[in-house]
Amino acid sequence: MNARRPMTYRQAAEWLETLANAERTGLDGRFRRRMNLDATWRLMELLGGPHRELRAVHVAGTKGKGSVGAMIEAAARAAGHTTGLFTSPHLVSWRERVTLDGAPISEQAIARLATRVRPAVEQVEAEGLRRPSFFEACTAIAFLAFADADLDLCVVEVGLGGRLDATNVIEPLLSVITTLGIDHAKTLGDTVGAIAAEKAGIIKPGVPVVLAPQSEEAADVVARIAEERSAPLRMAEPFAVGEVEPLDPADVAPGEVPVLREPMRGAYAGSEVAIALPLPGEHQAINAGVVAAACEVQTDLGIGVAPPEFVSGLESVRWPARVQVVDVRPWLVVDCAHNRQSARALAAALDRHLSFERLIVVIGLSKNKAGRDIALELSAADHVVITQALLPRAMSADKLAERTGDIWRSYQVIPQPAQALARARELAGPRDAICVTGSIFLIGDLMEAGVVRIPSWPL
Repeated sequence: MNARRPMTYRQAAEWLETLANAERTGLDGRFRRRMNLDATWRLMELLGGPHRELRAVHVAGTKGKGSVGAMIEAAARAAGHTTGLFTSPHLVSWRERVTLDGAPISEQAIARLATRVRPAVEQVEAEGLRRPSFFEACTAIAFLAFADADLDLCVVEVGLGGRLDATNVIEPLLSVITTLGIDHAKTLGDTVGAIAAEKAGIIKPGVPVVLAPQSEEAADVVARIAEERSAPLRMAEPFAVGEVEPLDPADVAPGEVPVLREPMRGAYAGSEVAIALPLPGEHQAINAGVVAAACEVQTDLGIGVAPPEFVSGLESVRWPARVQVVDVRPWLVVDCAHNRQSARALAAALDRHLSFERLIVVIGLSKNKAGRDIALELSAADHVVITQALLPRAMSADKLAERTGDIWRSYQVIPQPAQALARARELAGPRDAICVTGSIFLIGDLMEAGVVRIPSWPL
C-alpha cells in the first residue's frame, strides 16, 4: 500500500496494530534497553512540530493521574474553554484516548491523521532510528489533532513513567504529579525515590509543578528536581470527605443504574466549595485537591476557572471503570485496580458506598503486577473467580491462582473472561456484590463480549 494514499479508519487501525505495543505485550528486555526519546523527537519534527503548539497540562503519577486529568479537562470545559484530553490505555476503542471538547475523536479524523503519521513513522525507521511504537504513533495523532483544533487547553496523561515517556516532548504550561508508589518496578525502579525521579522527569525549567501529598521520600525527590530546574512547586491540599449512607439495592428503582458520588469540601480560589464527585472513594479527595491546585495555577496563567465552573466541571466528569456500578441486584461494579494502593481504595469504596451481603470478585492481572499485594487488599471477598484478559501481557489465570490461592477464602479458575463473569452471576444472590477488577483490558474484553455495559458509554 502507498503510505501517502489516504487510509480508511479500518486501514489506520490495522496499521497501528503492526507497531510495537508494550501495553499489550509488555516491555521485553530489548525494547526496554532501547527506551529513549530520539525516535519521538524525530517523529514530531517530521510532522511539523505539533508538540510545540499545545497549551498543555502534563500529568504523571502512579495512582490517580487519569482521574486528575479527566477532572482538569472537565473543569476547563465547564468554564467555556476548548479542550483536549489524551489518556491511555483504552477500554474498547483507541478513539477513547483522544477527546476533543469531551467527545472521542472521530473515525474520519483518525484516518486522516494516521495517513499523515504513517510516512513519518517509516521515515524515522529509514533513518536508522528505532521504529516508533504504537504509543508514539497515538501520541503523534493526538498532538496533531490538538494542534489542528487550536485548543485553549490540552491535558496530556503520561503513558509510563515520565522522563522517557513519549509525551515528554511537550513544553507544558503546568506539570502535575499525582500520588506516587511502586508500580512497573522492573522499568522504573524498585523504590519510591527511584520512581519519583522518573515521574519528576516531566518537570521543565521554570514551569510550575503541582504535587499531590506524598511520602517524605517521594516529596523530597520531586522538590529537589523542581528546585534544580527553577520550577515553582505547589503542594496540593486534600479535600475533606463527607458522610455517606451505603446504598441498598432495594432503594434503586427497576432499570435504574445509580451513579455513586463522593461528597467533599475544600478550598478553591478563595472560596469553600462543596462537590458531589461521580468518582467514589475517599482517595478521590486527594485527587480533587490536586485538581483544585492545578486549576488555580491555570487561572493565573490565563485559563480561568471560576468556583462555580470548577464545581460543575467536577460534578459532570466521566471517567469509566473507576468503582463504577453497571448493574443492580446483584451489584455489578467494575474497577481497574492494578496495584496495592488502588486495590485498597477499591475495597474501602465498596464498603463505604454499597450495602451487600457477600462479595464475589472477578480478577485478572497483567504479568508485571504484584498479585499477592492486590489479593491481600481484597482478601475479605467471599469468593473469587480468577481469570485473564485476552492479550499476551495477561498473567495466566493458573499463575495468578498459584500466587494468590492461599489468600482467598474460596476461589476457582476460569480463564475465559465472559465465562468467569457468568459464573460469578450464578453464585451471586440479589443482595450480593460482584466486582470485576484488575486489568483494564479485562473490563474491555467483557464490554466487547457484550456482557458488561457501561451506562452513557460514548462509543
